[in-house]
Order: sequence, then structure tokens, then C-alpha cells
Amino acid sequence: MGMRAASLTAMFFIALITTVSYGQEFSADVVYVDSNGKVSASHPASKIYVNKDKIRLETNGFTGTVLLVDRADQNNFVLQPKRKTYQSLASGPSEYFRVEHPDDACATWQRAGDQKIVCEKVDTEMVNGREAVKYQNKAATEISTSVVWIDKSLKFVIKWQSADAGAELRNIKEEKQAAELFNVPQDYKTASPQKGSKGFSHR
Repeated sequence: MGMRAASLTAMFFIALITTVSYGQEFSADVVYVDSNGKVSASHPASKIYVNKDKIRLETNGFTGTVLLVDRADQNNFVLQPKRKTYQSLASGPSEYFRVEHPDDACATWQRAGDQKIVCEKVDTEMVNGREAVKYQNKAATEISTSVVWIDKSLKFVIKWQSADAGAELRNIKEEKQAAELFNVPQDYKTASPQKGSKGFSHR
């Protein structure tokens, strides 16, 4: 009985660890809002998929591009599915990043993009029913991100705001994501680099 109890306990903790790990993987709708928090009528919602340090952001605008970001390996690509081409980017979006500690995330935000970030932790707030930690960029300009909210459970940004735009993650589904979502398809070819293309921007 003792060995059986120990075995069941071990299985329970393995299942718990797996659940927590899978909980860090998720998909969500990215809903864009204006400076007043109203849903933008001119900016269609995007779709985001997150697997550990990897991000896939599918835009649904005119170009329909897909952004792939691997924070661990520092690889960033923009895909053009209509043309089956891809292009390397110098940096990914500073709006979205994973953190190890939601209550101590300034250093991670500062490393996430090519914007100047002078980070200050503000407070804990509820965002669409989820507990998040709010951080402010005291060096924000009109085009850079001024505020981010990091979900305490997902350990990921679920809301960001700049002077004239912002976005929120909605319809969050915590589940394991397919590995192929984060890879450049084998039949894609390299696109010619565009002048001045350094990093990704929503604007």
C-alpha cells in the first residue's frame, strides 16, 4: 500500500507539472483599441500563438503577414503566405514577451525590443477578468509602447498601450500548441529585403 500510495503521489505531481507547463502555452485573439480603449474599426483582430519562448502572430490586414519570434534563439521572421516567402527581421515586437517573474519584469521588457525602455512597476490590475501586473515605460514616445500588462498566470503580456493605439488579448485558450506553427514552412523562399526593415511594427 505504501508503494502504491507513493506511486500515485508521483503521478499526481507529474500531471500537475504537465498541466502548469501546458498552461504556459496558449492562443488568443489580439483585439486592437484606440487611445480611449475602444475597439478599432480600421484594424482587424490578429491571432497569437505562444509556446514557451516562441510566438506566432497572424495579422489579418491587407497583407496578411505572419510574424514568427523565437526569443531564446533570437530568430525573427516575417512570412508572406500569399507569396510563400519569408524575410528575417532584426528584432521582434517589444509589445509581446514572456517573463520568468511577473512581479519583476522590467529587465525582460528592456531586452524584448529595440525601443528605449525606462521601466517602472505600477500596480496589479484586472484585465478582462485576469490578474495582471502593470508596467510603465517612462521614456515612451508617440510611437513606442508606453504601458504593458503582464498576466500573472501566463507570464506573458496580455495588454499594451501606446499614445495612440493599443491591444488586448481576448478569448485566451490555454492549451498545448503545435510545434510547426512556429517554423518557417519548407516550401517558402527567401524574400528580397526591404529598405529600412529593421523590426516588426503594428503601425
